[in-house]
Amino acid sequence: MEKFDSVMLSAIIITLIFSSTQTIIADDKPNVKTHTLDPDINLRYEVYLQTTIRDAQGQLLSVSESVGGWVTITTFPDGKSMPDLVEQVFNHNILDEKEVVTIDNVKYEKIQFFNELVVDHNKLLNVNPATNLYTGGKIGTSSGSVYNICMDFNEIGYGHLCGPFVAAKMPLIHLAEGNILTDQWTILRMMN
Repeated sequence: MEKFDSVMLSAIIITLIFSSTQTIIADDKPNVKTHTLDPDINLRYEVYLQTTIRDAQGQLLSVSESVGGWVTITTFPDGKSMPDLVEQVFNHNILDEKEVVTIDNVKYEKIQFFNELVVDHNKLLNVNPATNLYTGGKIGTSSGSVYNICMDFNEIGYGHLCGPFVAAKMPLIHLAEGNILTDQWTILRMMN
C-alpha cells in the first residue's frame, strides 16, 4: 500500500509541475510578430473573456472569467507596427456591431463576439504538450487565450495577414477531447 501511495503522490506532483508550465506554440509560417502589452493602448481599452466548457452531450462543465485581458501590439513581418488595428476593428465593425454602454457613469463603446471550437487531439497537444505526455493526449489544461484576427492589408502592400488581436489570462481550466469550448470576448473602448 505504501508503494502505491508514493507512486500516486509522485504522479500528482509531476502533473502539477507540468500543468503549471506555460507553453507557447509557434506557427510554421508566422505572418506577424507580436508584443504582448503597450500601456498607452491598454489605457483606452478593457478586455474581458468568459470561457464556457461543455461536454460532447452539451452538459455544462465549467465557466471561467479572465483575471486580466489586453490588446496585443502586432507588427508586420518587417517589424513595422500595424496601423491602428484596434481602431479599425471598432470603427469598421469588423467583429461585431458596436454599442454604447454606461458603466459607473463612464461611457464606453462595446463590441462582443464569440468563438467556439470542439477540443480535439491537436488542440490538446498545442495547449500543454508536457501534460499530454502523461495523459495520452486525451486531457489537458489551459490558463489563457488569444484571439487572432485576419485582415487584408493589400493597400499598403502586405496582403492578407493573421495575427493576435486580444489576449487574456485565466484561472487554470481543464480540457478533454470532445469538449466544446466557447469564448465570449468583450472589449470596451472609453469614449472621449
